[in-house]
Amino acid sequence: MSSLPPRASVIVRTKDSARTLGDALSLLRAQTVAAEILIVDSGSSDDTLAIAHREADRVIEIPAASFTFGRALNIGAAAARAPIHFALSSHAVPPDTRWIERSLAKYESAHVAGTSGAPTWPGTATPLTTTVHQSLDLALRHPHWGFSNTASSWRADVWRQLPFNEALPTCEDKEWALRVLAAGWTIAIDSKLAVGDAHRREYGLRHLYRRTRLEAEVIASLAPVPPATFAAFMREWQIDVPAVRALGRWRRRVSPVRFTELMARYRGHRALQDPTRATRS
Repeated sequence: MSSLPPRASVIVRTKDSARTLGDALSLLRAQTVAAEILIVDSGSSDDTLAIAHREADRVIEIPAASFTFGRALNIGAAAARAPIHFALSSHAVPPDTRWIERSLAKYESAHVAGTSGAPTWPGTATPLTTTVHQSLDLALRHPHWGFSNTASSWRADVWRQLPFNEALPTCEDKEWALRVLAAGWTIAIDSKLAVGDAHRREYGLRHLYRRTRLEAEVIASLAPVPPATFAAFMREWQIDVPAVRALGRWRRRVSPVRFTELMARYRGHRALQDPTRATRS
């Protein structure tokens, strides 16, 4: 490892990620901007650690019992040497070899505290074709959209003032964004920085439902969300969804995956608004 600080440090949280970690690290090593790679592992029992020690610059192991998403990121960020930190899920890969380069370019604006990706404008299926500088108002109006630690970056000096919340079971990224935006910063959201979300569905619909519902409950505790009514559920279900072939839009609309996510979000919001009528599944 060079004695000079890198321009970027990438923190990858892992646990039993051997199936996908190799591809993620290969694309990180192929980036047009060389980066320091740190693995924060929370008790892997497969070949994850062997891959990590072979490919990463540093591997940090933490007990599984003490893991939270925010704590793992804080531990990685404390060890990172670069002025810009990145987070990448071990189940995801960068969109291309210029992911770090494109992200770093957003920091030419002194007001940008972090970056992330989104394929569409909030609340719509309209493709995002420009950089959106997320504000606190925008984050409060669309609390499920925006900054995501599936693939993100942030200024190290901002993180030192505002570290991630280690007590939350999920959505540490959304909570962090709200605090950062409230402090007067912006977050640059660009579709070219987005990664796929297929990893959310790899453990089946039951796991997807529980994960999405927990996220919805946490978000509803952080920001105001619209009343969880059946009419609101139907409006969201009917949002036009993009399709690349004939009938693809309707196939996407009636997809059991999409229905599971929408129902989980509906029930999660309702649990916070009417806890006597909702039970955790």
